[in-house]
Amino acid sequence: MSLIELKEVSKIYSMGKGSIEVRALKGVDLAVDEGEFVSIMGQSGSGKSTLLNIVGCLDKPTSGEYWLDGCLVGSLGSDELAEVRNKIMGFVFQSFNLLPKLTAVGNVELPLVYAGVHPRIRREEAIRALDMVGLADRASHRPNELSGGQQQRVAIARALVSNPRVVLADEPTGNLDTKSSYEIMDILADMNKRGITVVIVTHDPDIAAYTPRVLTFRDGECIEDVRALEGV
Repeated sequence: MSLIELKEVSKIYSMGKGSIEVRALKGVDLAVDEGEFVSIMGQSGSGKSTLLNIVGCLDKPTSGEYWLDGCLVGSLGSDELAEVRNKIMGFVFQSFNLLPKLTAVGNVELPLVYAGVHPRIRREEAIRALDMVGLADRASHRPNELSGGQQQRVAIARALVSNPRVVLADEPTGNLDTKSSYEIMDILADMNKRGITVVIVTHDPDIAAYTPRVLTFRDGECIEDVRALEGV
């Protein structure tokens, strides 16, 4: 059984006063097994970010079914969806989404704050997560005291701190220089080697080349699904 499975998933947005409909996704079938490292490629408007939002339980499909670890996501209530997002999913965004008044360790602690974890334990776990991305020595720094690459590392540590089964990254290198981009991809690859399922959205073929499987989207449809040959 696949960890993530979409069956005939479509997403339609109404624009303006509802007179114009935009079909962001058109009957997408997709399965991702636990432990995979997958890129979703496509230009702006191809539907790739919409797909990631549905997989992350941040949005709902207009039609079709989304199954996560054998559970039909559409049958879950709001509290259950929040629990899925907090315990199963970790999120990394292009814009980092760090709170400027909090230190690096304070930002990483946030998912554990929402989960009601004891302050001492969540501080220990946040430091551990920062150490995993090579930033334990920057724990007391605020975002404006960190480079773009370091801020993204903090965001990855925040995604890791709850020990998620899946990490979803939307253009995680979009605001970074080439060197920092490759460093971030190395970190994501290391996470995957530890058994975490990683799905990234990117428009950059060099970034997608890091992953053994690349899905290409165009106009709301998956037009190509390429897997690297083992041993190549």
